[in-house]
Amino acid sequence: MKVISEDKVIKVLDFIKDFQKKEGRSPSFRQIAKGCSFPSLATAQKYVAILQSRGMIEKNSLGKINIPRNLSKGKTVIAPLVGTIACGTPILAEENIEETFQLPTAIFGNAKSMLLRASGDSMTGVGINDGDLIVAEICDTADEGDIVVALLEDSATVKTLHKKNGHIYLHPENPKYKDILADNVIIQGIVKHNIHSF
Repeated sequence: MKVISEDKVIKVLDFIKDFQKKEGRSPSFRQIAKGCSFPSLATAQKYVAILQSRGMIEKNSLGKINIPRNLSKGKTVIAPLVGTIACGTPILAEENIEETFQLPTAIFGNAKSMLLRASGDSMTGVGINDGDLIVAEICDTADEGDIVVALLEDSATVKTLHKKNGHIYLHPENPKYKDILADNVIIQGIVKHNIHSF
């Protein structure tokens, strides 16, 4: 075996740790070889074996480098970004999915969800501003006081759901707007989170 370079041992360890922090997974031997400028996979494997023998890293039953639990990526759910939603005068509902995102379940839960881009100022009273990303749980029923994604004929909007005297009203959280009588409303989701940019 060629002479071991302690500098290279530390370099490989640092590369593995940095990779794990950024990617939420461990690098392959090929990535280690490239990232540490080694001439071959065998050299990368040699230094990983040294780290393992010293107890500085662990490998699983498949021979892959384990990642510390606190650095592993948590579970996620896929949520589509579905057009723009009105938070003022309702706008034409856009059904085209612009793109999809992975949402961490530890924050957003496991429910099937969608993202919508807020438009308008009718919900500023609950912190939903123009341009915010709304995270809504996809469902077709809602309770009194829920903030809902509602479909009115061919237009969609976000409002607070209220039921009065046998009627359904969509209530804007801004005093300059009036309630919308919405007995024929179709609930498409309940707003659970709002992502706001400063």
